[in-house]
Parts: sequence; C-alpha cells; structure tokens
Amino acid sequence: MPVDPPARALYLDLFKTVLVWGMVSAHVVQLLGLRLGDGASAFSDYINLVSFSGFMLAFGLGIGLSRSRRYVGWWQRLRPVLVMLLAVYISSFGFALLHDRKTLEPNWVIDLLSFRVLFGYSEFLASFLVLYLLIALARPLLIDFAENTVLLTLAIVLCFASTWVTTDQLLPFAGTLVGHRKYASFPLLAYLPWFLVGIRLGRRDGVLPPLDFALALIATGCFAWFFWRAGFTLPERFPPTILWVVGPALFLALYLVACRVITDWSNVPRWLLAPGRHVLAALLVSNLAIFTIGRLTYKPVHSTWMAALVAIAILAFVTLWGCGIDWWGRRNRA
Repeated sequence: MPVDPPARALYLDLFKTVLVWGMVSAHVVQLLGLRLGDGASAFSDYINLVSFSGFMLAFGLGIGLSRSRRYVGWWQRLRPVLVMLLAVYISSFGFALLHDRKTLEPNWVIDLLSFRVLFGYSEFLASFLVLYLLIALARPLLIDFAENTVLLTLAIVLCFASTWVTTDQLLPFAGTLVGHRKYASFPLLAYLPWFLVGIRLGRRDGVLPPLDFALALIATGCFAWFFWRAGFTLPERFPPTILWVVGPALFLALYLVACRVITDWSNVPRWLLAPGRHVLAALLVSNLAIFTIGRLTYKPVHSTWMAALVAIAILAFVTLWGCGIDWWGRRNRA
C-alpha cells in the first residue's frame, strides 16, 4: 500500500477503516445473502457507490500526506506492485475455485494470469495494481498535477472523457484502464480524479475548503437529480458513467469531516483502526473468508440480523489479522 507519513494520520486510518467495514458488509450481502429484501439491496448499492471512489481518495490522501520526495530505489517502488499482483492472483483464484467452483483449465487460468478477464470481487484489486505501477513510475508527476489547479482540472476533464471509451475485446489489462462491456471492472482512468483530488487534499492535511465542499454538494446533487428523474434507477456502473463516479462526492466529504472530528476529539482505540492501516490484507482476507463460506454453505444468510452477525465476525477476524501484522512489524523492528 502507499507509504503513510511517519506520524500516522488517525483520521485517514479511520476513513479507510469505515470503507473496509462497508465493503465487507456489502460483500456478505451480495455473496452470502438470499432474499434479504429491499433494505439490504439499497445498502449494497450505497456501499458500491462510495467504496472504490473512497479508496482512491484515501490512497491519494496518503500520498499527499507523505511530504518526502527523496529518491527511492526501484525495489522499494516496485515491491508494493508485486505484493498487489500476488493479492490479485490469490483473490481471483479464490473466486474462481471457491465461489464459481471451477476446475483448473488452461483457458480461464491464462485469462486470469494475463488479466484478459478480471474475476469477481477482485476487479478493484487489479485496478489498484495498475495504480501502484503508475505511482512507482510517476509519483512526482502525479503530485505536480494534483498541486497545479490548471493541470488538475485538465486531467479531471480528460479522465471523465475516458468514460465514453469502452471495449469488448479481451485484451490484457483493458478492463483496468477503460470500461469493459463483458465483465465488471473499475477502470483507472475514470476513477483517477479521486486519487488526484486526494493528493491535493493530503497537501492540506485533509482539510476541506468551502469551495471543495460546494463542488461535492453539486456533484452529488446532479447524481441525486438523475436518480430521481430516472425513476430511482442508478446511473450505469459497469462501465461507469461520470454521474456514477462523481455521485459519492458529498458522502465522502462528510466521511472525511466526521473522521477528522472523531479522531481530534476522542481517543479511538488503535486496534480498532487495524483494517484501515492494512487495507489490502483486510480486503484479501475477507474475500477469501466469504468465498470459503460460500463454498461450504452456499448462501447461509437469510435475514438482516444474520448478515450483520456474519459481517461483524469477518470484520473481527480481519481486525485481529491487522493487529497481528502490527505485532509482527514491531517484533521485527525490536
């Protein structure tokens, strides 16, 4: 994951933790739930709206908060890319073998390894793999774009224009860059504005100026107007439209402000924020847990309270896992 500043920004850890809580809970509803009703479906739609954009914003904030521009060797830059590549493969094979119950066959294995096809609930990890590679190659340039208002505006316009570019060709990494019409994907170009905005906010220590808050209100207002005019039908998500990408702006702004207030005015237990410190581990471990439960019991969640209990159990497990990573890191530094 992107390197955090030496003095951790607790509000950012809480922000990422809240996103992890939401995503894991939504995955429980989507993969393990059976006839849970409209309330669960609406909750799932909301989490789908805010999650990927939120994580892009959060990792941009992490880059922006890390002030150092000192030279870092290629191994330090590429190591996170290799770790993410391994995570994508593990999650993708887990989905194929556990959830889809596939047998090992050359065709789909080659598709998976070459990124010609992105596998369920692992697509967002594949897009972050490409983002990590971009950070490794062009981190100073990304920061310069984010800090320059004209360049940032131009980049956002071009990225939003990319939402009109889609493909149905099974080409390596196509779905990670532009929208794909044959499988779910989170194209990096469409969502990159959130990362750049996150860098810019990180340079301000996560403080939202009034203008940014007003823009977030306008963006979510446009999304809400479309939602109402379309008979409460959401904008297209796969491939994403501009409205889908900008829709969560106000919610994410409120998340950020709330997390800042909470961490500034209360003593949040550090162990509780472990999923936010180790997002990749939390999402990978939770995916494997959900895939395994689905393999063993198909769809065991038949009520909202059962979905809540399963989600809490999985979140408790990934929190302990994150605390274990922290303990191992301290032990190795001792």
